[in-house]
Amino acid sequence: MAEINASPVQGGKKRPERQLRVDMTPMVDLGFLLITFFIFTTVAQSPQTLKLVLPVDGPSTLTGKTKTLTVLLNEPGKAVCYKGIASEKPPLQHVSMAAGSSELRKVILAKQRLLKQHTGTADSLVVVIKPGQESHYQQLIAVLDEMAICEVKKHVVAEPDADDHLLLSSE
Repeated sequence: MAEINASPVQGGKKRPERQLRVDMTPMVDLGFLLITFFIFTTVAQSPQTLKLVLPVDGPSTLTGKTKTLTVLLNEPGKAVCYKGIASEKPPLQHVSMAAGSSELRKVILAKQRLLKQHTGTADSLVVVIKPGQESHYQQLIAVLDEMAICEVKKHVVAEPDADDHLLLSSE
């Protein structure tokens, strides 16, 4: 800790000269503890990324229309879902993509329950995500987050085709 060294008195009335020595060991220890704390807390906050696995080029795979759910992102904050193939003009289900809305999750979970009743497993669901020209990147990320939350094993991001545009314009 701190020490005070007094030199002996030389002569009659002179004041003793004092030397002050401060031990800095506790302060250095505290500094290293703070540095270590800040290093560990910043390393623990590693950035989280979205895993996106892209398929290799090759022939396309066919899936059953009863196992397919298509999500069309056409307007900001809105999506349209349909089951099956667009050329057969299936009924459309409008879904809100507003923050905090769980409408898309309800549609996906309902389709998974239906598949589980018919096939015994919900893992056979294939969700085709088709972002349109007017959709935002945030919508695509929100839909991909829903795929992770609902544990959809197979989902595809594709471009809307002519049948999709015809289906949307006919409503």
